[in-house]
Amino acid sequence: MRIRNALVLCSLLLGFQASGFAHDFWLEPGQYIFKESASVPVQFKIGHKDSADNWNLRWDKIVALRLYTPSGVADMAASIVPKTNLLPGFAKSEKLATGTYIIGLESYHSLSELESAKFNDYVKEEGLKEILEYREANGLMQHPGIELYSRKAKTIVQVGDELSESVTKPIGHTLEIVPQQHPLKLGNKGALAVKVLFKGKPLQHALIEAAPLAKAKHKEQSTRTDNQGIATFNFSQSGPVMLNVIWGVPLTNNGQADFETYFSSLTFEVNNSDL
Repeated sequence: MRIRNALVLCSLLLGFQASGFAHDFWLEPGQYIFKESASVPVQFKIGHKDSADNWNLRWDKIVALRLYTPSGVADMAASIVPKTNLLPGFAKSEKLATGTYIIGLESYHSLSELESAKFNDYVKEEGLKEILEYREANGLMQHPGIELYSRKAKTIVQVGDELSESVTKPIGHTLEIVPQQHPLKLGNKGALAVKVLFKGKPLQHALIEAAPLAKAKHKEQSTRTDNQGIATFNFSQSGPVMLNVIWGVPLTNNGQADFETYFSSLTFEVNNSDL
């Protein structure tokens, strides 16, 4: 058993196990669609759609917070207002002209340990195929699961009526959900194909889920990516939605953990009648 700081590890465990692992993490802008030039505030949410809480936002937890524009990339880290007892924690973009924008966040690694049964359930529920196969092949199913995990999140924001196709391009997150068409161009059937990339390559057989946000009436959906890393969802209602995917791999020669896991989300609005 590796030697660890018991108090730090206990804190990590409590935070990770809350709200059914509390793994869902997403960026929630004040609005997803602005009719005219505006600064976009964004909050950082964790939990589940019915039990969301404000993430413990601090500068030292963030690798990068960036605004991806049709013409380039801007750093948003200086706009971060950390969470306090009085404030939920948020950031705010510069004033944006017409077009479609992505705000993207990457967090630093955190450490988590779960006892064997809970870790096995978590791995199966989230479809972490490589971790499950590794544990089964190496006789580790009765051992605790120790992992490093990090969060990657994107949100799509529309300003005005000029739709920018740049949102269909990856921004370089280790694990990333990339829409294959603009979410505001879905048409009557509301079919949206997305590609999941892991380290820049299409990820096969990853479990990806869709959930409505802010009382939208989308149905909850889940599916696995195909051999090209593609999954398709159908949205027949208006309102914001979150896509969520998790992937993990075994680690070798690492003194802290046995696995590394990535949590990735994408939030956006579909079928908005104003556009």
